[in-house]
Amino acid sequence: MRMKVQMLEQAYVLSGLFIKDVLEQKFCVFELEATDDQVQNAEVMDIRAVRMDSMGIQEGQTFHTYIKPSGPIPQPIATSTGIYNADVEGSPRFSKRYGMFTDFANGCVFVTYGGYEFDLPLLQRECARHGLPEPANPCIDIKAMFAGLHPEVEDEITMEMMMDYYGFETTSHKSGNRIGNYMLIGHIWMDMMQELRARSIQHLEYPEPLIVKRFQLPSKRSVDTSSRKLRFPALTNSQRKVMLSILVLFFLTMTLTGMVDLFTFRLRWNGGLSGNGNPALLIVFLLVPLYAVLLCLTGAASCYFFREKMRDGWYSGGMLSFLVVMTGTISWLAVGYYYRIFHDLVGATSESGSTIFRFGEWDQYSNTAFINIFTYSLGISLSLIIGYGIAFLTRKQRG
Repeated sequence: MRMKVQMLEQAYVLSGLFIKDVLEQKFCVFELEATDDQVQNAEVMDIRAVRMDSMGIQEGQTFHTYIKPSGPIPQPIATSTGIYNADVEGSPRFSKRYGMFTDFANGCVFVTYGGYEFDLPLLQRECARHGLPEPANPCIDIKAMFAGLHPEVEDEITMEMMMDYYGFETTSHKSGNRIGNYMLIGHIWMDMMQELRARSIQHLEYPEPLIVKRFQLPSKRSVDTSSRKLRFPALTNSQRKVMLSILVLFFLTMTLTGMVDLFTFRLRWNGGLSGNGNPALLIVFLLVPLYAVLLCLTGAASCYFFREKMRDGWYSGGMLSFLVVMTGTISWLAVGYYYRIFHDLVGATSESGSTIFRFGEWDQYSNTAFINIFTYSLGISLSLIIGYGIAFLTRKQRG
Protein backbone atom coordinates (compact mmCIF):
# COMPACT_ATOMS: atom_id res chain seq x y z
CA MET A 1 0.00 0.00 0.00
CA ARG A 2 1.41 3.36 -1.00
CA MET A 3 1.63 6.21 1.48
CA LYS A 4 -1.25 8.65 1.20
CA VAL A 5 -1.66 12.09 2.76
CA GLN A 6 -5.17 13.52 2.72
CA MET A 7 -5.32 17.23 3.50
CA LEU A 8 -8.17 18.52 5.63
CA GLU A 9 -8.84 22.11 6.64
CA GLN A 10 -6.92 22.04 9.93
CA ALA A 11 -5.23 18.63 9.82
CA TYR A 12 -4.12 15.89 7.49
CA VAL A 13 -4.60 12.12 7.55
CA LEU A 14 -1.56 9.90 7.01
CA SER A 15 -2.08 6.32 5.91
CA GLY A 16 -0.18 3.58 4.12
CA LEU A 17 3.28 4.44 5.45
CA PHE A 18 5.41 1.32 5.89
CA ILE A 19 9.19 1.20 6.21
CA LYS A 20 10.68 -2.19 6.95
CA ASP A 21 13.58 -2.38 9.43
CA VAL A 22 13.53 1.37 9.80
CA LEU A 23 16.62 1.48 12.03
CA GLU A 24 18.67 -0.29 9.37
CA GLN A 25 17.88 2.22 6.65
CA LYS A 26 19.96 5.04 5.24
CA PHE A 27 18.36 8.45 5.41
CA CYS A 28 18.51 11.71 3.50
CA VAL A 29 17.39 14.66 5.60
CA PHE A 30 16.40 17.49 3.28
CA GLU A 31 14.73 20.86 3.35
CA LEU A 32 13.50 23.09 0.55
CA GLU A 33 13.28 26.86 0.59
CA ALA A 34 10.75 28.40 -1.75
CA THR A 35 9.53 31.73 -3.10
CA ASP A 36 6.14 31.49 -1.40
CA ASP A 37 4.61 29.88 1.68
CA GLN A 38 1.77 28.39 -0.39
CA VAL A 39 2.68 25.32 -2.45
CA GLN A 40 0.50 26.32 -5.40
CA ASN A 41 2.39 29.61 -5.79
CA ALA A 42 5.88 28.50 -4.77
CA GLU A 43 9.04 27.63 -6.67
CA VAL A 44 12.07 25.92 -5.15
CA MET A 45 15.01 28.30 -4.71
CA ASP A 46 17.24 26.26 -2.38
CA ILE A 47 17.82 22.56 -1.62
CA ARG A 48 19.86 21.39 1.37
CA ALA A 49 20.36 17.80 2.45
CA VAL A 50 22.58 15.54 4.53
CA ARG A 51 22.86 11.75 4.65
CA MET A 52 22.66 9.83 7.91
CA ASP A 53 21.98 6.41 9.40
CA SER A 54 21.18 5.07 12.86
CA MET A 55 24.77 5.79 13.92
CA GLY A 56 24.46 9.49 13.25
CA ILE A 57 24.72 12.30 10.73
CA GLN A 58 27.37 11.90 8.04
CA GLU A 59 28.40 15.55 8.03
CA GLY A 60 30.85 14.97 5.19
CA GLN A 61 28.00 13.92 2.92
CA THR A 62 25.96 17.05 2.41
CA PHE A 63 24.19 18.50 -0.60
CA HIS A 64 23.39 22.11 -1.31
CA THR A 65 22.34 24.04 -4.37
CA TYR A 66 20.64 27.31 -5.08
CA ILE A 67 17.90 27.21 -7.71
CA LYS A 68 17.03 30.20 -9.86
CA PRO A 69 13.25 30.73 -9.77
CA SER A 70 11.37 32.21 -12.70
CA GLY A 71 10.83 35.53 -10.94
CA PRO A 72 12.35 37.65 -8.20
CA ILE A 73 12.29 36.53 -4.58
CA PRO A 74 9.72 38.60 -2.63
CA GLN A 75 11.33 40.69 0.10
CA PRO A 76 9.40 39.06 3.00
CA ILE A 77 10.57 35.62 1.82
CA ALA A 78 14.15 36.85 1.48
CA THR A 79 14.03 38.25 5.00
CA SER A 80 12.48 35.04 6.35
CA THR A 81 14.90 32.63 4.69
CA GLY A 82 18.07 34.70 4.41
CA ILE A 83 18.18 33.92 0.68
CA TYR A 84 18.24 36.97 -1.58
CA ASN A 85 18.07 37.57 -5.32
CA ALA A 86 21.84 38.04 -5.44
CA ASP A 87 22.30 34.54 -3.99
CA VAL A 88 20.38 32.80 -6.77
CA GLU A 89 21.53 35.04 -9.61
CA GLY A 90 23.28 32.83 -12.15
CA SER A 91 22.12 29.61 -10.47
CA PRO A 92 20.66 26.77 -12.58
CA ARG A 93 16.97 26.04 -12.95
CA PHE A 94 15.30 23.26 -10.98
CA SER A 95 15.47 20.82 -13.90
CA LYS A 96 19.27 21.13 -14.03
CA ARG A 97 19.84 20.20 -10.37
CA TYR A 98 17.00 17.81 -9.62
CA GLY A 99 18.93 14.81 -10.98
CA MET A 100 21.93 15.61 -8.78
CA PHE A 101 19.66 15.75 -5.73
CA THR A 102 17.99 12.40 -6.49
CA ASP A 103 21.41 10.82 -7.12
CA PHE A 104 22.55 12.10 -3.72
CA ALA A 105 19.42 10.65 -2.06
CA ASN A 106 19.52 7.36 -3.98
CA GLY A 107 18.73 4.40 -1.73
CA CYS A 108 17.73 6.63 1.18
CA VAL A 109 14.54 7.30 3.08
CA PHE A 110 13.66 10.99 3.04
CA VAL A 111 13.38 12.72 6.43
CA THR A 112 11.71 16.13 6.69
CA TYR A 113 9.98 18.46 9.09
CA GLY A 114 6.57 19.55 7.81
CA GLY A 115 7.41 17.76 4.59
CA TYR A 116 3.99 16.17 4.14
CA GLU A 117 2.47 19.65 4.12
CA PHE A 118 5.04 21.59 2.14
CA ASP A 119 8.35 20.08 0.97
CA LEU A 120 6.99 16.87 -0.55
CA PRO A 121 3.99 18.45 -2.37
CA LEU A 122 6.28 21.23 -3.61
CA LEU A 123 8.81 18.72 -4.89
CA GLN A 124 6.03 16.81 -6.67
CA ARG A 125 4.65 20.02 -8.17
CA GLU A 126 8.05 21.10 -9.48
CA CYS A 127 8.57 17.66 -11.03
CA ALA A 128 5.20 17.89 -12.77
CA ARG A 129 5.93 21.41 -13.98
CA HIS A 130 9.27 20.41 -15.49
CA GLY A 131 8.18 17.00 -16.79
CA LEU A 132 10.44 15.09 -14.38
CA PRO A 133 9.72 11.82 -12.55
CA GLU A 134 8.78 12.14 -8.90
CA PRO A 135 11.26 10.68 -6.41
CA ALA A 136 10.42 7.12 -5.38
CA ASN A 137 11.99 7.49 -1.92
CA PRO A 138 9.69 6.81 1.04
CA CYS A 139 9.39 9.85 3.27
CA ILE A 140 9.28 10.34 7.04
CA ASP A 141 8.00 13.59 8.50
CA ILE A 142 9.29 13.97 12.06
CA LYS A 143 6.22 16.01 12.90
CA ALA A 144 3.92 13.10 12.00
CA MET A 145 6.34 10.69 13.70
CA PHE A 146 6.13 12.65 16.93
CA ALA A 147 2.32 12.66 16.67
CA GLY A 148 2.37 8.88 16.26
CA LEU A 149 4.75 8.32 19.15
CA HIS A 150 2.92 10.74 21.45
CA PRO A 151 -0.82 10.58 20.74
CA GLU A 152 -1.45 12.31 24.06
CA VAL A 153 -0.23 15.61 22.57
CA GLU A 154 -3.28 17.53 21.39
CA ASP A 155 -1.58 20.79 20.40
CA GLU A 156 -0.01 21.53 17.04
CA ILE A 157 3.44 19.94 16.98
CA THR A 158 6.11 22.56 16.42
CA MET A 159 9.86 22.38 16.06
CA GLU A 160 10.22 24.14 19.40
CA MET A 161 8.02 21.53 21.09
CA MET A 162 10.16 18.66 19.81
CA MET A 163 13.38 20.48 20.67
CA ASP A 164 12.16 20.99 24.21
CA TYR A 165 11.07 17.35 24.48
CA TYR A 166 14.43 15.98 23.30
CA GLY A 167 16.48 18.48 25.29
CA PHE A 168 17.74 20.86 22.61
CA GLU A 169 18.31 24.55 23.28
CA THR A 170 15.32 26.24 21.67
CA THR A 171 17.21 29.55 21.57
CA SER A 172 19.44 28.06 18.87
CA HIS A 173 16.47 27.71 16.53
CA LYS A 174 15.79 31.07 14.90
CA SER A 175 12.70 31.12 12.75
CA GLY A 176 13.85 34.29 11.00
CA ASN A 177 16.59 32.40 9.17
CA ARG A 178 16.09 28.70 8.53
CA ILE A 179 19.48 27.92 6.98
CA GLY A 180 20.81 24.87 8.84
CA ASN A 181 17.43 23.61 10.01
CA TYR A 182 17.95 20.39 8.07
CA MET A 183 20.84 19.52 10.42
CA LEU A 184 18.56 20.12 13.40
CA ILE A 185 15.95 17.87 11.80
CA GLY A 186 18.61 15.17 11.55
CA HIS A 187 19.54 15.45 15.22
CA ILE A 188 15.89 15.23 16.27
CA TRP A 189 15.44 12.17 14.05
CA MET A 190 18.44 10.58 15.78
CA ASP A 191 16.70 10.95 19.14
CA MET A 192 13.47 9.61 17.65
CA MET A 193 15.31 6.51 16.43
CA GLN A 194 16.59 5.96 19.96
CA GLU A 195 12.99 6.20 21.12
CA LEU A 196 11.95 3.65 18.49
CA ARG A 197 14.74 1.34 19.63
CA ALA A 198 13.70 1.75 23.28
CA ARG A 199 10.14 0.79 22.35
CA SER A 200 11.37 -2.20 20.30
CA ILE A 201 9.75 -0.82 17.16
CA GLN A 202 11.34 -2.61 14.20
CA HIS A 203 9.09 -1.61 11.31
CA LEU A 204 7.62 1.85 10.92
CA GLU A 205 3.96 1.47 10.01
CA TYR A 206 0.58 2.97 10.74
CA PRO A 207 -2.16 0.34 10.37
CA GLU A 208 -4.72 2.96 11.36
CA PRO A 209 -4.90 6.42 9.75
CA LEU A 210 -2.92 9.01 11.73
CA ILE A 211 -4.42 12.49 12.10
CA VAL A 212 -1.86 15.29 12.40
CA LYS A 213 -2.67 18.95 12.97
CA ARG A 214 -1.51 21.20 10.14
CA PHE A 215 0.58 24.31 10.50
CA GLN A 216 -1.46 27.33 11.45
CA LEU A 217 -0.43 30.94 10.99
CA PRO A 218 2.27 31.87 11.60
CA SER A 219 3.20 28.90 9.41
CA LYS A 220 6.42 27.07 8.83
CA ARG A 221 7.20 29.62 6.19
CA SER A 222 6.20 32.55 8.32
CA VAL A 223 5.61 35.54 6.07
CA ASP A 224 3.82 38.82 6.55
CA THR A 225 1.48 38.38 3.62
CA SER A 226 -0.04 41.82 4.02
CA SER A 227 3.33 43.46 3.56
CA ARG A 228 3.99 41.29 0.53
CA LYS A 229 0.89 42.70 -1.12
CA LEU A 230 1.99 46.25 -0.36
CA ARG A 231 5.66 45.96 -1.28
CA PHE A 232 6.98 45.82 -4.81
CA PRO A 233 8.89 42.51 -5.18
CA ALA A 234 12.66 42.77 -5.13
CA LEU A 235 14.22 42.58 -8.58
CA THR A 236 17.38 40.88 -9.73
CA ASN A 237 20.25 43.06 -10.90
CA SER A 238 19.57 42.37 -14.57
CA GLN A 239 15.85 43.06 -14.14
CA ARG A 240 16.60 46.32 -12.35
CA LYS A 241 18.83 47.39 -15.24
CA VAL A 242 16.13 46.59 -17.79
CA MET A 243 13.47 48.46 -15.79
CA LEU A 244 15.78 51.45 -15.34
CA SER A 245 16.58 51.45 -19.06
CA ILE A 246 12.87 51.35 -19.93
CA LEU A 247 12.11 54.26 -17.60
CA VAL A 248 15.01 56.38 -18.87
CA LEU A 249 14.14 55.69 -22.51
CA PHE A 250 10.46 56.38 -21.84
CA PHE A 251 11.07 59.85 -20.42
CA LEU A 252 13.72 60.63 -23.04
CA THR A 253 11.60 59.55 -26.02
CA MET A 254 8.51 61.29 -24.63
CA THR A 255 10.55 64.50 -24.37
CA LEU A 256 11.83 64.10 -27.93
CA THR A 257 8.29 63.42 -29.18
CA GLY A 258 7.21 66.68 -27.58
CA MET A 259 10.15 68.47 -29.21
CA VAL A 260 9.08 67.18 -32.64
CA ASP A 261 5.73 68.86 -32.03
CA LEU A 262 7.49 72.02 -30.83
CA PHE A 263 9.60 72.29 -33.99
CA THR A 264 6.74 71.52 -36.36
CA PHE A 265 5.50 74.75 -38.02
CA ARG A 266 1.88 75.81 -37.77
CA LEU A 267 0.24 77.18 -40.89
CA ARG A 268 -0.60 80.88 -40.66
CA TRP A 269 -2.96 82.08 -43.38
CA ASN A 270 -1.88 85.69 -43.04
CA GLY A 271 1.76 84.74 -43.46
CA GLY A 272 3.92 82.83 -45.87
CA LEU A 273 5.12 79.28 -45.83
CA SER A 274 8.51 78.51 -44.42
CA GLY A 275 11.12 77.37 -46.87
CA ASN A 276 13.89 76.98 -44.33
CA GLY A 277 13.81 73.18 -44.19
CA ASN A 278 12.57 70.85 -41.50
CA PRO A 279 14.50 71.30 -38.20
CA ALA A 280 12.40 68.61 -36.50
CA LEU A 281 14.14 65.98 -38.65
CA LEU A 282 17.25 66.33 -36.48
CA ILE A 283 15.14 65.32 -33.49
CA VAL A 284 13.50 62.49 -35.46
CA PHE A 285 16.90 61.00 -36.32
CA LEU A 286 17.69 60.83 -32.59
CA LEU A 287 14.21 59.72 -31.54
CA VAL A 288 13.74 56.77 -33.91
CA PRO A 289 16.64 54.54 -32.73
CA LEU A 290 15.95 55.27 -29.06
CA TYR A 291 12.26 54.52 -29.53
CA ALA A 292 13.11 51.27 -31.32
CA VAL A 293 15.26 50.17 -28.36
CA LEU A 294 12.42 51.10 -25.98
CA LEU A 295 9.96 48.95 -27.95
CA CYS A 296 12.37 45.99 -27.95
CA LEU A 297 12.91 46.21 -24.18
CA THR A 298 9.18 46.66 -23.52
CA GLY A 299 8.34 43.66 -25.71
CA ALA A 300 11.02 41.55 -24.02
CA ALA A 301 9.76 42.52 -20.55
CA SER A 302 6.18 41.75 -21.62
CA CYS A 303 7.24 38.37 -23.02
CA TYR A 304 9.13 37.46 -19.83
CA PHE A 305 6.25 38.47 -17.57
CA PHE A 306 3.53 36.64 -19.49
CA ARG A 307 5.64 33.54 -20.18
CA GLU A 308 6.44 33.03 -16.50
CA LYS A 309 2.74 33.43 -15.67
CA MET A 310 1.80 30.93 -18.37
CA ARG A 311 4.21 28.37 -16.97
CA ASP A 312 1.88 28.16 -13.97
CA GLY A 313 -1.21 27.87 -16.16
CA TRP A 314 -2.17 31.58 -16.08
CA TYR A 315 -3.70 32.75 -19.35
CA SER A 316 -5.43 36.09 -18.88
CA GLY A 317 -8.00 36.53 -21.61
CA GLY A 318 -9.04 39.73 -19.88
CA MET A 319 -5.54 41.19 -20.12
CA LEU A 320 -5.22 40.26 -23.80
CA SER A 321 -8.67 41.69 -24.53
CA PHE A 322 -7.73 44.92 -22.77
CA LEU A 323 -4.53 45.23 -24.82
CA VAL A 324 -6.38 44.54 -28.08
CA VAL A 325 -9.14 47.05 -27.30
CA MET A 326 -6.58 49.65 -26.20
CA THR A 327 -4.56 49.12 -29.39
CA GLY A 328 -7.67 49.44 -31.53
CA THR A 329 -8.72 52.64 -29.76
CA ILE A 330 -5.27 54.20 -30.07
CA SER A 331 -5.13 53.21 -33.76
CA TRP A 332 -8.48 54.92 -34.37
CA LEU A 333 -7.27 58.08 -32.63
CA ALA A 334 -3.96 58.03 -34.53
CA VAL A 335 -5.72 57.74 -37.90
CA GLY A 336 -8.15 60.48 -36.94
CA TYR A 337 -5.32 62.79 -35.91
CA TYR A 338 -3.48 62.03 -39.18
CA TYR A 339 -6.49 63.08 -41.28
CA ARG A 340 -7.05 66.14 -39.13
CA ILE A 341 -3.51 67.38 -39.79
CA PHE A 342 -3.88 67.09 -43.56
CA HIS A 343 -7.41 68.44 -43.45
CA ASP A 344 -6.04 71.61 -41.86
CA LEU A 345 -3.38 71.72 -44.62
CA VAL A 346 -6.10 71.25 -47.27
CA GLY A 347 -4.67 67.95 -48.46
CA ALA A 348 -1.44 66.02 -48.78
CA THR A 349 1.67 67.12 -50.66
CA SER A 350 0.52 65.32 -53.83
CA GLU A 351 -2.79 67.22 -54.04
CA SER A 352 -2.68 70.40 -56.14
CA GLY A 353 -5.03 72.32 -53.88
CA SER A 354 -3.00 71.62 -50.76
CA THR A 355 -1.08 74.40 -49.03
CA ILE A 356 1.92 72.08 -48.98
CA PHE A 357 1.64 70.97 -52.61
CA ARG A 358 4.97 69.69 -53.92
CA PHE A 359 6.57 69.75 -50.47
CA GLY A 360 8.49 66.65 -49.45
CA GLU A 361 6.63 63.61 -48.18
CA TRP A 362 7.85 64.53 -44.71
CA ASP A 363 7.88 68.28 -44.22
CA GLN A 364 7.99 70.90 -41.50
CA TYR A 365 4.18 71.18 -41.43
CA SER A 366 3.23 67.51 -41.24
CA ASN A 367 5.76 65.97 -38.80
CA THR A 368 3.10 65.50 -36.14
CA ALA A 369 0.87 63.56 -38.51
CA PHE A 370 3.36 60.73 -38.11
CA ILE A 371 4.99 61.37 -34.74
CA ASN A 372 2.56 62.20 -31.95
CA ILE A 373 1.32 60.88 -28.64
CA PHE A 374 -1.06 58.47 -30.38
CA THR A 375 1.52 56.80 -32.64
CA TYR A 376 3.93 56.74 -29.68
CA SER A 377 1.38 54.93 -27.50
CA LEU A 378 0.42 52.62 -30.37
CA GLY A 379 3.97 51.31 -30.60
CA ILE A 380 4.08 50.58 -26.87
CA SER A 381 0.73 48.81 -26.99
CA LEU A 382 1.76 46.68 -29.97
CA SER A 383 5.02 45.69 -28.26
CA LEU A 384 3.02 44.45 -25.26
CA ILE A 385 0.76 42.36 -27.51
CA ILE A 386 3.73 40.94 -29.43
CA GLY A 387 5.36 40.05 -26.11
CA TYR A 388 2.19 38.22 -25.08
CA GLY A 389 2.09 36.37 -28.41
CA ILE A 390 5.73 35.26 -28.21
CA ALA A 391 5.19 34.14 -24.62
CA PHE A 392 2.21 32.05 -25.69
CA LEU A 393 4.13 30.42 -28.55
CA THR A 394 7.23 29.63 -26.48
CA ARG A 395 5.64 28.77 -23.13
CA LYS A 396 6.20 25.00 -23.52
CA GLN A 397 9.88 25.42 -24.32
CA ARG A 398 10.69 26.68 -20.83
CA GLY A 399 12.17 24.64 -17.99
